[in-house]
Amino acid sequence: MGLLTPEIRKHFDLLRVMVPKNAYSDAARARFCMNEAFSDVLTGIAKLTGEIVDEQVAALPDFVPPAVETLSQNAPQSVIALRQTIHSLKVVSDLAFWWEGNASAFRNAWAQLVGKMAEKDDSPPLRSIAGQLRILEQAIEKAEPLDLLAVSLQAAAAAAEKWENIQKHQRVREAIIEALEPLKDLKHLVGAETARSITTLSGRIRAVLNKIRLKERFLFEDAALERKTIKVEGSFEPGLQIDALMVANTSWLRAILWAFVFALREETIGAAGSNPMPLVLLDDPQVTLDPRNQRKWAQEIARLANAGSADPFAMQLIVTTHDRRFFQFLVDEHLLSGQQGLVAPLNKASPVVTIVNGTNVDQLYDKAEADNDDSVARQFIAAIRVYSEDLLKCMMRAESTEIADMSLDSLRNELKRLREAHVAPFNRQVFKELVAMLIGGGGKEMNIINETHHKDNETLGVAQAVDIKRFWDNQLRPKLHQAFHVYAQFEAFSGEPRMFAWRENVIAFPAGHRDALKALTLMKTGIAAAAKSDGRAGDGIVTLKEWESAEPIKLFNHDVYQLAAATLDPVAGIGDFLIVSNYAPITKHSLVVATFGEQILARRHSETDLHPTMTVLTGQTLEPHQLPQPVIAPKEKLQQKKIVGTLFVSHVASSPPHMVDHEVVAVNDLGLVEKALANARLFQVQGRSAEPIALDGQFLATHATSFGPETLKRLEGRLVVAVDETGERYFKRLHVHGSLVVLESLNPDGTMAAQLLSLDGSHGLPRLTDLLEVVGVLFELPDQAKKG
Repeated sequence: MGLLTPEIRKHFDLLRVMVPKNAYSDAARARFCMNEAFSDVLTGIAKLTGEIVDEQVAALPDFVPPAVETLSQNAPQSVIALRQTIHSLKVVSDLAFWWEGNASAFRNAWAQLVGKMAEKDDSPPLRSIAGQLRILEQAIEKAEPLDLLAVSLQAAAAAAEKWENIQKHQRVREAIIEALEPLKDLKHLVGAETARSITTLSGRIRAVLNKIRLKERFLFEDAALERKTIKVEGSFEPGLQIDALMVANTSWLRAILWAFVFALREETIGAAGSNPMPLVLLDDPQVTLDPRNQRKWAQEIARLANAGSADPFAMQLIVTTHDRRFFQFLVDEHLLSGQQGLVAPLNKASPVVTIVNGTNVDQLYDKAEADNDDSVARQFIAAIRVYSEDLLKCMMRAESTEIADMSLDSLRNELKRLREAHVAPFNRQVFKELVAMLIGGGGKEMNIINETHHKDNETLGVAQAVDIKRFWDNQLRPKLHQAFHVYAQFEAFSGEPRMFAWRENVIAFPAGHRDALKALTLMKTGIAAAAKSDGRAGDGIVTLKEWESAEPIKLFNHDVYQLAAATLDPVAGIGDFLIVSNYAPITKHSLVVATFGEQILARRHSETDLHPTMTVLTGQTLEPHQLPQPVIAPKEKLQQKKIVGTLFVSHVASSPPHMVDHEVVAVNDLGLVEKALANARLFQVQGRSAEPIALDGQFLATHATSFGPETLKRLEGRLVVAVDETGERYFKRLHVHGSLVVLESLNPDGTMAAQLLSLDGSHGLPRLTDLLEVVGVLFELPDQAKKG
């Protein structure tokens, strides 16, 4: 066995028992009869294969294996096993020799079965697998047009079915058309009846129009049907009628439409003998009429709504309006009876409209007073609490998911927290007043309303309800409603996404030379006070008082820019330098440098209690026709730095470059800043005599000078503190004309005259003896607590 080749050793067990004819038959049938492709699909080929194989097996040669030598029954088992192995080797050896002489018969049988041809282009015999497959291919080729025809027939059948459905509907429509055909003859009758109805309505339209609109020169005359339109005619003079569309304004035409609607309603009710339209829903009906006619419009609506059930034209009215004045026309002037409520609109926090009914509160009081019923009085007090809670929840519902479960006590504390946190719109003045009233400013009445147990408190009754009703009508309800309207306006314009987007800041502040400023030292040396105890504002007359020791001042966290636009007159002019603080809080009317969108602005900061979330940046100029437009922006969109000082260097500094939307630019010559501030002496202003350049409490930055011709020439047109021979001091602008010195007033309103001095005592004028150069003004000193 060890001498056998690996392939023979691998298949030895199969070869020693193989019957070649049977092995051939089994292989052919497994491939072409039992395979799923043939047994399930090509069943004809499988059947033919079986028949051919049977015929081939009968004709193929037989292999006769050698006979097995019989051993004695007493032979050892090892001998028997050896003899069996030798016999198996003999069988395989004989099979090999047999196969050499008979292999061609089996190969020819297989070639005949599969239809293998000697030449490539020869056609296989029909009685073979290849021949049968060729026949099948030819049949498929001939059947392809039939397949396409079948697909087309199926599509045609589907289209026919769809067409039949369409035809079914079409036949119904044609039947309807045929049935309606006789009605065509009625169109002239219908047109005539419509024209007659409109003509008949003209009188009613005129009557309704007189009720809802003030009479004017152009009067309604008639309405008539013309082809497919209704022609409305009016007149300025009797007998002269013209088309209303040619001359009437929008309000007049809208009034005609309303009159037509109500006239048609009256006509319908009259013809039907009953009221088929008792419910009327109107949403902001007042916007269709101009303000002068809204009162009459409200009068007619209220008349129909207040009419008794016996009036056939009465209506059950539901009206919503955002116009508080129109609401007052309906309720206060024309006494529209019924339920009243406030509507909280949809928003992201609450997808449901909330209506808070306030009429129920008044009805409970009326019932308690009429019946003298203490239990109903307690219900009235409870209703006030519930109404107040509902309104506060409507206003604060977007702030927290817990608002809906809060009591009045929790709601007022939350409202106080929102106001102190400056959350809009609760930072408005009306909410400040409301919080004060809810917390304790309402007195004992508010304390009773705040109690959670007053329903069961039998000490409360009608007597207490009278006081609470007075407090409710005169204080709490008006304040709640006022706050609610402020909230509603905020929701309309600010709470939800705006109709336009504010510009984002895309520009930064210019370089401010912070480190260089930090290195400079100013000396606070004294006080510049008004010369008179009641000195006039801006008269320029001051007294200087120097202290024995000076206090050094450092600008430790500041920047400096150059003003490039006339927006801060007269405090600073084009070319002057502005000192800004990087930390100082900005208050109302502060001067600021701000960035907004693509603009760098130098303006005065303003804000109002009505719109605390908005900032208005205004400019100041001495030329009215050059007044810059104010800039309005949300606080969160602005970056601002407070201006805390000015340096008057425009006479020596280079002119700033003209850049669109840049009102300040970077300082190019830092030496001018150092020259102006280094060892400058600060005098604090007391009084109003230095206005408008320096206000009470601000500081004049000055340099001592050597009095002489060169100094006079250098300081020509500059701000100075001038001293005359009598010791009088003047904060003015210096002008020299020969020996005459003119000290020009700084007040631009023209109420303060110039002061005249002389250089040599001529002209009978006091002589100028000394000058202090004013290089700038420091509005406030640095806060040393915030240093660094």
